[in-house]
Amino acid sequence: MSAVRLRNSQEEHVKLWRSRQCRAALLPTLAGVIAVAGTMAEAQADPLADLPLILDVSTPHDGPCNGPLHGTTAVYFPPGVPAHAEVEWRILGGGQPIRSGITVVQNDVMTVGFDIRRDELPPDGLLRVDARARVPGGDIGDYGKPWNFRVSRECRPLHVVSVGDSVLWGQSLEKNRTFADLFAETLGTRTGRGAKLHDYTASGATLDSPSLHPNCPNSDDTTLDVFCQLEQAAADATANGYRIDLVLLDGCLNDLDPFFGIPVGVTPGTQDLAAAVRRECGGVGAESVNPAADVPYFSGAKLGYGGRGIREAMQAAHDLPGAPKVLVGDYFHGYDAGRVPQGLTQRWSEFVRLSSEAFRQAATDANAAAGEVFAAAADGLFTQDAMPTGDRRPAMNPLGDEAVSLRQLACAQPGALPQCLTVPVAAQADLDGARKYVEAFLMNGRIAEWFGGGEPTGEGFTASRTTTHQGTPIAFDAAKAGSAIRQYDWYFGDGSHETTTDSSTSHAYNDRGPNLPRLVVTDMTGHQSLFELDRPITVG
Repeated sequence: MSAVRLRNSQEEHVKLWRSRQCRAALLPTLAGVIAVAGTMAEAQADPLADLPLILDVSTPHDGPCNGPLHGTTAVYFPPGVPAHAEVEWRILGGGQPIRSGITVVQNDVMTVGFDIRRDELPPDGLLRVDARARVPGGDIGDYGKPWNFRVSRECRPLHVVSVGDSVLWGQSLEKNRTFADLFAETLGTRTGRGAKLHDYTASGATLDSPSLHPNCPNSDDTTLDVFCQLEQAAADATANGYRIDLVLLDGCLNDLDPFFGIPVGVTPGTQDLAAAVRRECGGVGAESVNPAADVPYFSGAKLGYGGRGIREAMQAAHDLPGAPKVLVGDYFHGYDAGRVPQGLTQRWSEFVRLSSEAFRQAATDANAAAGEVFAAAADGLFTQDAMPTGDRRPAMNPLGDEAVSLRQLACAQPGALPQCLTVPVAAQADLDGARKYVEAFLMNGRIAEWFGGGEPTGEGFTASRTTTHQGTPIAFDAAKAGSAIRQYDWYFGDGSHETTTDSSTSHAYNDRGPNLPRLVVTDMTGHQSLFELDRPITVG
């Protein structure tokens, strides 16, 4: 197809926004720097340097698998431009223009349609859209801030493997309501490829049970740890001739004992929770003898003490056929167990923050060692006030209801095994809530880089410091997130949440952490992007 033309009279290719709310939000940011007269100013302030600004790029779910890739790009240029000014836009792949066009600026925001054939897409699928201004007299400005997005040329179904314990397995839930199933389904829909889930998770599974190795057991009455689950996944993929695209992974919950270890510290080796997380999630610091080997109650620590950590599990997952990407997640938090005594929620909350940071650091280290980005750590955005009676925000609960756990932590069939315990916190599954939780994970920038569907995100905000004293405010600034933002949702990592229309805010921490701040920005088209700080905030 030749360069796409802007058809002002045709609805299928052009949509113009004249939102007073959008303009009201943008003009204070741009006031004083968008006076454009005759020629483009040689020296421009930072907000103007982004202009013309690509607000969004939209492509259908089926991508290029059912014909050319049909898409639209929204270009923003503020009021006050000279009469007859034009915007020249282009789409590049592999550094070379694929599509371009010129249109007269008649409104603040315009949507331009484009078609790209599958054979025209670059091998990596990475496309870049930007635009520049052309004003009367022939002056041409610089290209503004680009929008990067990825489109997969692959049309075969995604193969997603899930390994881990009962949290990822979806204790007591029907298959179509588990996190892994919903995640695979949603990702398959977004890529237009569909997805097949290969689930190896098991209730009670540890991350690594050293006593089970070097050979994984093959009896049906033995719960396989994560490393044995990965071996089984590799064998199945090899035998059936498919390549794996993504591994969903969790672990180290049962290694620490979710009943008597994490919440109360009774299980030997769990009194110091930070040291226990380093040992079981990080694989560092185990003693030569398991202190929990002879406890007189059922505990995953009997088998799971010590052994390999989550980084080694990430690498083992990446070694599966197809060299899949790996997404490691924390799928719950200390506020999701409504019947847990108040005095125990602090240790649960501490465990989640410590394990999340262990996962994040493990992914960073694994990527650095491999020389490629194949692993990411993610969790749902959670808030301490996300209760059913209040605002339903994405919460760190994979199965929907933000206040009460929707899975049991132990047995699929209560009493099926004499030593197996159940926790009486199950509630009715909330499918809509579960889908929202999946969408929170899918906002992770690595998912967009790997499978398309959005602009890869970089550093979108800064913090004035990452170590502080209790009660001392930390300033946050999201100027780097862009200049056409309608709303900022701040998740401070300690269960606190704030919504602002200003790009800066502050927050005082009381818990020692680690607290990893996240920011979700919503632009003028409704597109959302997730940013996270490059390191957690700790309180000394």
